[in-house]
Amino acid sequence: MDDHDYSPRDLAVYVAVFAAFYIVFQAMPSLWAELLTARTSSTMINVFGLESGYGVTDGLVYLELTSGIRPVHVYIIRECSAIHVLGVILGLVVPLKQGGWARKAAAGALGAALVFALNVSRVILTVVLTGYDVPPLSWWVANPTVETYHYPVSFIYGVVGIAATVALIDRLVLPELGDFLGGLPDTLNRLIKTKQTTNR
Repeated sequence: MDDHDYSPRDLAVYVAVFAAFYIVFQAMPSLWAELLTARTSSTMINVFGLESGYGVTDGLVYLELTSGIRPVHVYIIRECSAIHVLGVILGLVVPLKQGGWARKAAAGALGAALVFALNVSRVILTVVLTGYDVPPLSWWVANPTVETYHYPVSFIYGVVGIAATVALIDRLVLPELGDFLGGLPDTLNRLIKTKQTTNR
């Protein structure tokens, strides 16, 4: 894809569609996503031979680990379901000028699967690290809480996970995404220079 195909209007539409996806996915009901996250996480924890359960109490979805050194009970809220991340991925893919709707749909499906898998592994890792004293982390952290691991694990997953998801979508399904994002600095620079030249 030629980045010169993007005009100021094209970029404005791209940003508007991206923002719309993010806003919609932030506002839509998330109980189903929270419950799916908790159920899948609990199932996978049990598959690994540990003991876990999940449920809903007072409208809040919870996930628990009962077989660790210490019991862990966490609530799965909207942010824990990564539904907003899916909005980001779709917001990056859908407004692309090139790529075709079939491949955009495939990219969206792949992105959804990757985001879900990464998020479930993030939840499991946080819960298991909290419930078990795992070296070498246990050498520095005594009696950890969920917050001990939640923020650093979530930060790493947030940065690396989104980058990996975009890279895989680009490589496997929709190379136009990488072309657009990679060429965006040059596109913006070209448009700024054109605007400055026009104003002279």
